Amino acid sequence: MHSSTEALLLKGAHVIDPGQGIDGIRDIALENGKIRPVAGLPPDVKTIDLSGSYLTPGWIDIHVHVYGTLGFADPDSIGVCQGVTSYVEAGGPGIGTLDEFMALLSSQTKTTLYAGPYIRPLGILGLNFIESDVRTLTDIPITQWIDFHKAHPGLLRYIKVGAFSGYGYGPTKIGKGLAEILNLPLYAHIGEHQLQPGNDSAYEVYRVSEAGDIVTHIYHGNDCGILDRDGRILPVVQEAKNRGVLFDVGFGGFNFSWRVAERAWAQGFFPDIISSDLQQFNVAGPAYSLANVMACFMKLGMSLNDAIEKVTIAPAKALHMTDIAGTLKPGLPADITVFKVEKGAYTLTDTTNHTRPFDTRIVPTITFKNGERIDCDMERCQDERNWLIQIAEDHEPEGMKKLTGPQIAFLGALAAKLAPIHWDEFSVATLDYDKALILQAAFHQVRKEQNIPLRDALTAVFDLYLDHPFSMQIGLFLLRLDRSFALERMRKVASTQRMVA
Repeated sequence: MHSSTEALLLKGAHVIDPGQGIDGIRDIALENGKIRPVAGLPPDVKTIDLSGSYLTPGWIDIHVHVYGTLGFADPDSIGVCQGVTSYVEAGGPGIGTLDEFMALLSSQTKTTLYAGPYIRPLGILGLNFIESDVRTLTDIPITQWIDFHKAHPGLLRYIKVGAFSGYGYGPTKIGKGLAEILNLPLYAHIGEHQLQPGNDSAYEVYRVSEAGDIVTHIYHGNDCGILDRDGRILPVVQEAKNRGVLFDVGFGGFNFSWRVAERAWAQGFFPDIISSDLQQFNVAGPAYSLANVMACFMKLGMSLNDAIEKVTIAPAKALHMTDIAGTLKPGLPADITVFKVEKGAYTLTDTTNHTRPFDTRIVPTITFKNGERIDCDMERCQDERNWLIQIAEDHEPEGMKKLTGPQIAFLGALAAKLAPIHWDEFSVATLDYDKALILQAAFHQVRKEQNIPLRDALTAVFDLYLDHPFSMQIGLFLLRLDRSFALERMRKVASTQRMVA
């Protein structure tokens, strides 16, 4: 097995590196987890022949969901396993859960994970995230955002807002103000307006966004998109693009329409960045992977080189990370995607179930992450256990048997703390946000009293109820559990320890 620290020569691939203007057969050398010059390699250097393949800088997906109600048990299944070496969790955490996000995921993924936190303290709450933005922004001091950003330099890459709420343009402007304070781009979601007919907050996004801010879901087929009723690009949209606002695909589960994309394409309105918005609802179709989304844009007429540019140097520039990603410059981390372009008869489907035939697909085969080789597995993410949260109500999960003494003591104390708190049967339609905050506060109070590390406390709860370790907001997870069942299992595991003692 090759060590990521040893020199390695990748030979014979067609290298596409738009950031350096490279397009042709070229050798690439790695050593100590970084790109290095080919000159000076020892004559016996290990070599991999990649003839017939393409090789590019590692792909960057600026919009995925690996945490929270839309996330996965196996985050790398949509990362390095699919040719993506860096990605941004788009809104899963908020300022009230960023510490939980870090504790659970900072060491779990080989893929480099960044955060684009949502302005709501708990982050995105699944499909029920269009309400209450203003009501949930109280009592969160701006200093908490500033302190976290300073304590974790480079983790936050943008501030996410949804261009809708029951309170007019307020949340958009609050998000823009917060982004300016933190010196981060505003990242604005403009889809799902079918859930709030008549809300035109997206238009305010186009107006307040400045050069470097990013608008996502630009080809969605709902109201308040980039087209007017006659199918023409809205002047306010074109004006935003002209002043340097960036437009991102964000394919998603509801937000890519062939009809809209084709009309926009005919008018020369092209995306600046290609992202997948992979989540539990679309990994088994129609999005599938970033590679599949790239193929959709090749179907529209984009060249392979341009598609590569929009998943490498373009997002690296947008997120101010060209010093660590986006090109194959010597000295940068050895993040590399190797893929093949295959010909055949394929079908590409949008999020409204309309299809287009295409004769080309992009198939990632090998990812190098900091010089480590990972062979791609494009179907790994589709395992139901990866995207469907299943509470183990009729059996005890394996993780429950591995709980430590401090974790069990914590669960016993948590059961006592939660006993006076009542919560109703979980419903996405009537999600009790305030109760989720109460449950979260109870969890953290007990954790501090028990002096147990945050990660150990979080995994204790998840291992008690789940066969597969999803990572999500603890208050929301507790709210999802049947109250009687949740308390009974906590008490059971705590009493078992007392009997053993």
